[in-house]
Amino acid sequence: MAAEQTKSRRKITPAAIRSRKNGGDLITLVTAYDFPFASCADQAGIDIVFVSDAFASVGMGCENTLSVTVDEVVYHTRAVRRAVSSSLVLASLPFLSYTTPEEAIKNAGRLVRDGGAEAVEIEGGAELAPIVRALTTAGIAVIAHVGLTRALAARTGSYRAPAQDADSAIAIINDALTLSDAGAFALVLECIPDRIAAAITELVPIPTIGIGAGAYCDGQGLVTQDMLGLFEKFTPKFVQQFAALDDAARDGFRLFKQNVETSAFPGSAHTISIGDEKLGDIVARLNQATESTTTN
Repeated sequence: MAAEQTKSRRKITPAAIRSRKNGGDLITLVTAYDFPFASCADQAGIDIVFVSDAFASVGMGCENTLSVTVDEVVYHTRAVRRAVSSSLVLASLPFLSYTTPEEAIKNAGRLVRDGGAEAVEIEGGAELAPIVRALTTAGIAVIAHVGLTRALAARTGSYRAPAQDADSAIAIINDALTLSDAGAFALVLECIPDRIAAAITELVPIPTIGIGAGAYCDGQGLVTQDMLGLFEKFTPKFVQQFAALDDAARDGFRLFKQNVETSAFPGSAHTISIGDEKLGDIVARLNQATESTTTN
């Protein structure tokens, strides 16, 4: 049934996402880094499947996402693209991979050409306007990401939510307006107060997608491992767990171990059997081969 629903769903494009502004259906975004989860998201009708650099933390156990490379994002994007037929595939440009317009075009081009991404995400503020313009001029669709970003965390050494004072809030509002004017077709607003997100949503002509930014955005996004209970090291305050797959996985592993240790698995249903006649023929031929080797 899910596969049939996916086939009947229209392909989500950057233009389709942009058309959801103010009154359109709310946008859904989840992360995925492999074929199985990307397929599940696509079949569930998720609008944007995001190959975020968060795989460094939730998939590889790294302390942060700063070490992610373009090659790694290309690798994961390929797997996701093979699974997705209707959702928009969005891939993250890693930290320090878009310091100049030329570098941004080169690396974003790899995500699109080699990975199969249909849009790229970049994190940062108004200073990235030339990068966004260069990418869109080159024909690469861009979602800009403001609020709590890698660069902010690297610069301050903290993951404290920004925009909680006048200067910070005004700066982020300016970032959003500038990046929208530069050509981004949507904005991710991460970990900012809901009223600031509401103001940005009201001011910009493109959709906003909140990640911990309250209910007033044009859509919502979450990291899959967080929302499905697969990452216990840290769960952000804004995450709601919609499943507890870690418990199910542990139970499955324990049951497998128990069944192996008690010889309950594998059973006849999981075994390739062979008849006595065929087995006898194989044994006879092996004996002949052994005798021939011994004689020689």
